[in-house]
Amino acid sequence: METSEINQQLAHLSQVFSDILAERGLLESKLFPVNEYISVSFYQTYEHLYDVMTQVWGKITPKELAKKSKTLLSEIHALSITYLWLYYSLARMGVIFNKYESDPSKEPFERQEQWKWMLEKWYNLGINYFNTGKPTVALSGGVNLALGDDSIDWLKNHLEPVTEEQVRKIRRHIGAVDLYAFMDECEARAKIIDHGPYPVDNNEIMIISEYTHLHDGKENLWLPWSDTESKLPSASLGIAMTLKDCTTFFNDVGTVTVEPGDYSRFASRACAYTKHGLKIVPLGLDELSAYAEAADAAQTELYLKFAEWDKRTLMLAGAQAYWRGYARYTNQVGITDKIDWNLSQSVIDEHVPFFMDNDADPAFIRFGRFDDEMEEDPTLYLLPE
Repeated sequence: METSEINQQLAHLSQVFSDILAERGLLESKLFPVNEYISVSFYQTYEHLYDVMTQVWGKITPKELAKKSKTLLSEIHALSITYLWLYYSLARMGVIFNKYESDPSKEPFERQEQWKWMLEKWYNLGINYFNTGKPTVALSGGVNLALGDDSIDWLKNHLEPVTEEQVRKIRRHIGAVDLYAFMDECEARAKIIDHGPYPVDNNEIMIISEYTHLHDGKENLWLPWSDTESKLPSASLGIAMTLKDCTTFFNDVGTVTVEPGDYSRFASRACAYTKHGLKIVPLGLDELSAYAEAADAAQTELYLKFAEWDKRTLMLAGAQAYWRGYARYTNQVGITDKIDWNLSQSVIDEHVPFFMDNDADPAFIRFGRFDDEMEEDPTLYLLPE
C-alpha cells in the first residue's frame, strides 16, 4: 500500500476510535486503574508487537488466517482484529506527542516502515475476514458478518423454539458469564464477541454471542490469576438467537446494540454450543444455568482477590492482560510458548511511575478536539508522505 492509502485508513480508524470512545465514554472503574493500565499496555505493544507479528505472519498469511477464522468460537474476530491497529496506534500517538513535539516526521524511519507493514497486514486480514470485503465493522455499515455458510447452517439446524420466559433466563445466564469474563480480563471484553445480524427464515435475524478462554480447569491457564476454585463447564460457549422486528448495530470492539433493548419477547429460537477439541457440539439450553452458577462464583473469587491488590499490582495485571491478547494470534501458528507475555522491565521502568501519579497520558488531549481540527490532523497521527 502507498503511504497515502495507509493514511486514508488511519483517518478512518481515527473516526472508528472516536465513535467507540463516544459509545463507551470515559474508561472509569472503582476497582482497576483502567486508563493507566491501558496506557502501559499500549507502550508494551509499541515496543514488542512488531517482533511478535513478524513471527506470526512468517508462518501464515493474513488471507489464510482470515479463511481459517470464519468459524464458530474463533479467537480471531472483530475485536482481536481491532487489537492489531488500536493499541499500537495509540502508543504511537503518545510517543509522537510526548517525545517528538507532535511531529510525525521525527519518528524514526524504521518505526514508520514497521507501522506501514503492520497496517498492511491488518488491512489484508480485515478485508478477507469480513464478508463485506471491508476492513472494519464500521465500513461494513455496523454489521459484523464473517461466518462461513457451514457455520451458519450448523446454527440454523440446531435452533429450537423458545418462550419469552426462556429468553429472559438465557439472558440472565449469559449476563453472569459476561460479568465473569469481563472481570477475568481486568474489566475488559477480550473474551467476549458478538456477531451478526445474519438473515434467517421468516424475515428474522440471528445474533450470536461467543466466549473463549473461560476457566474450566482443563484448558491451559489463560492469565496468572484465572485459576479460580469455581470452574465453568467448558472453556468456550456460544449462544445464537433469532429476533424479529428488531434492529441491531455492531461496532469494531465486537459489541451489539439491539433495539428495543428488552428484546426477550421478540426472540423465537435459540441454541447454545461449545467446542470439544476442534469440533463444535450443541448444548442444551438448560445447561446454561451451570455456566451462570460457576461464573457467579468465579467472579466473586476474582473480585475478592483483586480488591486486596494495590494500584501498581492492578495496573501491571491489566497491562499484562491486554498484552496477552495477542496470544490469540500466536495460538494460530503454535508459537505462544515462545513469546514472553510478561511486561518488559524497560516499559515498566519508563511508564509505571508516571501512571502511579497520573490517570491519563498527556496525548489523550487529542481525543477531545473539534471535528474540523481532526479533519486536518486525525487523532491517530498520519505517516509523513
